[in-house]
Amino acid sequence: MRLFRKKDTKKITGVVLQKDAMKKAFLFVVGCLISSLSYNLFSVPNNFVDGGLGGVAIVINHFFPNVDPRLTIFIGNTILVIIMLFVLGKGKSLMSVVGAVTYTLFVYLTKDLPALINFSFDNVLLYVLAAGVVGGFGEALVYKTGFNTGGNSIVALIIQKYNKKPLGVILRYIAIAVVIGGGLAYGYTSIMYSIIIICISTYLVDKMMIGISESKMFYIHTNCEAEVKEFIIKVIESGVTEFESHGAFSHKKQKMLMCVVPTDKYSLLRSAIKEIDPDAFIVVGDCYEVLGGTKKKRLGLDE
Repeated sequence: MRLFRKKDTKKITGVVLQKDAMKKAFLFVVGCLISSLSYNLFSVPNNFVDGGLGGVAIVINHFFPNVDPRLTIFIGNTILVIIMLFVLGKGKSLMSVVGAVTYTLFVYLTKDLPALINFSFDNVLLYVLAAGVVGGFGEALVYKTGFNTGGNSIVALIIQKYNKKPLGVILRYIAIAVVIGGGLAYGYTSIMYSIIIICISTYLVDKMMIGISESKMFYIHTNCEAEVKEFIIKVIESGVTEFESHGAFSHKKQKMLMCVVPTDKYSLLRSAIKEIDPDAFIVVGDCYEVLGGTKKKRLGLDE
């Protein structure tokens, strides 16, 4: 298949994102709805600081009771979206902008549901478990479609432009800072509840996003080596290693490509490879530690 021989990496990315667009749109909307329900039903009434912009909004509400957490999310996401558009450009910001707007809208639409549903648990730990499970499931659906809900994800992407640490590491630092802020506002029990919620939700997200590691190692056997390598270097922004391989059955000599990518880019790379070469042979495994290697800065791709 040589369909992409004359097409650039942006074209391939566009095709991948358009594939199963209706299904992805549905999962994205459902994920945003579930996440907003979890926030309004469990986090806001119980002052759970979960490490994101929603957590920051709850901390601000503690010191300024008249400031509704939903208003803080709206203002915060609006400011972050504007900054992101200036710093990263429209191309890299589009999915985050759509996610931030949709999530903020659902947070407002569902803010009165707690009063209408009027249910309660006898034990606060049940609220903690519900926040972790329901919120984590909603986030996982959103992330699986390639989007995010804005807030700390936007902050992490902006920081990553200047600091080449993995996105997961940056998000973890942000979450720790927000949780500590929650502890200052609500005491040490708030920190314990937040840690439980984050652990549960992160576990669910990681499991639904394939595996539990921050990176995935790809072994790729394809007849379209040049196109696949170009996509990995330009879009995924990772280096690629080539191995000489020999098919035991076919007795053909061919190159095997190996690369390590962040977990959040797993779906994009996998779909892109299958779009470029439907007959490609791909093996993916968890990668728990990555040291050195070729980074975007050394590839000469910085703008």
